[in-house]
Amino acid sequence: MRQGHIAYVINTSDGTAGTEGANQKDGYEIRHLAIENNISLFTSLDTVRILLDVLEEITLTISTIDS
Repeated sequence: MRQGHIAYVINTSDGTAGTEGANQKDGYEIRHLAIENNISLFTSLDTVRILLDVLEEITLTISTIDS
């Protein structure tokens, strides 16, 4: 992340009980690093789905022109 090779971070919780401790700390550190390095951070898969839809629509494609 610090080297700028990552464009997006997806960090979600599975919502199950017992995710305290190391998992919670890891999630905090991942989110903190993303924010610190100006990386887009997503915590909801619904939002990621919308982002993917938008990226798919704006992706340029190259096609040939038939003579």
